[in-house]
Amino acid sequence: MPIFASLGRRAGSLWKKRWLRRLLLAVLAVILFCAAFLAAQTLWAHRDGYFVPDYPQVTLTEQTDLETIFLQTGLGASAVEKLLEAGDFQTILDAQETFFNPPQAECRGLLGWFTREDRIAEGSGVPLVDLQPGDIVLTLSTHTAGWRHGHAGLVIDGDTALECVVLGTDSTLKNVSHWSTYSNYAVLRVKDVTAEEQQQVVEYSLENLLDIPYRLTAGLLGSAKAPDPSSRGFGLQCSYLVWYAWYQLGYDLDSDGGRLATTYDLLHSDLLEVVQVYGMDPRDFLEE
Repeated sequence: MPIFASLGRRAGSLWKKRWLRRLLLAVLAVILFCAAFLAAQTLWAHRDGYFVPDYPQVTLTEQTDLETIFLQTGLGASAVEKLLEAGDFQTILDAQETFFNPPQAECRGLLGWFTREDRIAEGSGVPLVDLQPGDIVLTLSTHTAGWRHGHAGLVIDGDTALECVVLGTDSTLKNVSHWSTYSNYAVLRVKDVTAEEQQQVVEYSLENLLDIPYRLTAGLLGSAKAPDPSSRGFGLQCSYLVWYAWYQLGYDLDSDGGRLATTYDLLHSDLLEVVQVYGMDPRDFLEE
């Protein structure tokens, strides 16, 4: 009996040691995962947070060509023409100064540490100059685990945008001014769009795409990429909302044609023209 008791104690001791070792390995794995996630969100995600021109700043005049003004300010042709017609050349000069000397961005939580976004102080960036109904606003400053997936919205009017903000919320109307506080953003417009089409996409979106649940897999699952809004389980994510709205008017803004519409798909669409960019390299938008 003493022998069996001794063997039992020895087996119990070995069992405890194995589980203690497994527990320590599990704790170490959690610590390493958290450290890697933190590094991705604080270091990797910010390795290329926003663009600062690596070319010379030049003197601008009202006679400077539109391409040079775009490279110096991020303001597209329609935005520049609107300002010049209003006699507001100073805003162009102010935009150039901020474009070359952007304020420091601050990383803020959107969904805790899981999803964050880089913002600047309100009024310190370049204001949104030329917004029209149906325009697309997007940014690459929103990031999860170091991946800059970005965010997008559909302009309803000069003061409002329709957006899907984050998991657990419904699509909603937000004041469009908050877009000028992102560390980078772009305003895009469907090429050769008519005022009638702009109004149609806004009316359709307000009637069918407002107060819709956020679905990360919107368009990815199911039999159709663009199911009817009344279908069971219909949902939206930010870029899909923009794509879906314009798809109803016959414009497919998904540049790669896949089932998942992303901010990058919109950004690279040949059907869109640049109204304004900030914190992004204007040279990426020049037609070759």
